[in-house]
Amino acid sequence: MVLDFVTPTPLGTSWGLGGTCVNVGCIPKKLMHQAALLGQALQDSRKFGWQFSEEVEHNWMTMTESVQNHIGSLNWGYRVALREKKVTYENAYGEFVGPHTVKATNKRGVEKLYTAERFLIATGERPRYLGIPGDKEYCISSDDLFSLPYCPGKTLVVGASYPASTPYVPRTSGLSKKVNGV
Repeated sequence: MVLDFVTPTPLGTSWGLGGTCVNVGCIPKKLMHQAALLGQALQDSRKFGWQFSEEVEHNWMTMTESVQNHIGSLNWGYRVALREKKVTYENAYGEFVGPHTVKATNKRGVEKLYTAERFLIATGERPRYLGIPGDKEYCISSDDLFSLPYCPGKTLVVGASYPASTPYVPRTSGLSKKVNGV
């Protein structure tokens, strides 16, 4: 059995099966990085004889929809793989209520009890806001960036770990290329 539940971020972002890397980390970061590389390659191609008459523009919504569709296909693949291995999947929050008992609560508040001899706990970690004035009004976490419905414009990354290590946002007018953690 796998219990998997994500409490939505302050902006309401939640995601499916597959953990941080698949949903709000490595995978969407690499897809956005590829989008940025493609945009730069288009610009560079003119220096190598490529000619095109239309001005090239980036559509943030199309990119984020494509990223989210790719992630959704991975989520579905993981669910199918679990089903094939006869692993029960519950999108529910787990809480120990005894030495061999876990209470699973889904988003509608329905509770089920499960017992087992052993449990493996793999909680992952979430970004935290800085706890300073304006942090929730003017900042977003990496959990929200990859499904943001608008282009964030210039971006400063504060922190470290996988999403902050090479954050790229496709360049359009006024967007940053890369900013390492501060």
